[in-house]
Amino acid sequence: MIRRHHVEHGQCPLPSQAARRIRTAKVVHLDHGGGFPTVLLDSLRKKVTKEHLRGIRWQGAELLPGTRITAKLDRSRLRLSLTPLERPVFIGSKRFSYAYDPRIIARELPMSLAHSPAGIGVSLDVLVQETIRKLGYLDEAGSALLPVENLIRGVRSRGTSHQYSSDAIRASVNGLINRSRLTWETGSCAADGVLHFPARPGERTVRLVCYTPFVLPKPKNQRVVHLPSASSQHGVAGHLMKIEHLGKQASVAAQAAYAEAHRSAGLTGTHQLPKGHTYVKPHERGGPT
Repeated sequence: MIRRHHVEHGQCPLPSQAARRIRTAKVVHLDHGGGFPTVLLDSLRKKVTKEHLRGIRWQGAELLPGTRITAKLDRSRLRLSLTPLERPVFIGSKRFSYAYDPRIIARELPMSLAHSPAGIGVSLDVLVQETIRKLGYLDEAGSALLPVENLIRGVRSRGTSHQYSSDAIRASVNGLINRSRLTWETGSCAADGVLHFPARPGERTVRLVCYTPFVLPKPKNQRVVHLPSASSQHGVAGHLMKIEHLGKQASVAAQAAYAEAHRSAGLTGTHQLPKGHTYVKPHERGGPT
């Protein structure tokens, strides 16, 4: 998974067990799924640590933080591959053409908090959603969840936002929930203070404010994923979800849905799901504001 600091510092994350083998790599190619691969390795700056291969020129690949990559070492050549989406997704004005991790997008994609000319109430709505996105507990789909008290502290700690009272922030939350931009969820808190979602039996329940990224329809088979803004209405984007670490496998229905989406988009290559992932079909959530 590519993070912002990987792009900025020319690093490629590696499993610790691969560090020794990767020292033989003299060429690093990035396969986009079509055309000629992009050469990424700067041999003069190459350095292998337990966690990273340094000297990678990500700028030439134009990858965004959150993009998923798979790697295969063939003698002296390291092949990095991307998984094309069935159609592009635009998230916060950035185009994503390849599989991505919505949790990293939620944390790392830049978001402008410019004040709206409509007034202070609208800008507080944006700030509330942005605070949940940056500070909340992230689930597999990229939804962010935060207890209300933590949200209030988080909002008031950001720049000049100490001007907002607790009542104003709570009113903003209630308004966003009434307009289906936020939802209430229930989590739990362990004895050591660790937050869990979904709630675990035997633990103290905690009411959480939930922000879920969603998509806006665009012409020509494009999708736009919503990040906190003054207005929007939504449906949840189809996306890949990693499940290997949960000890699970994709269902037959999920495999068929991914294959159909892949074929419908006219993409070349295998229609099989990437190993360790399932496919979540596009679906509607909430309604217009």
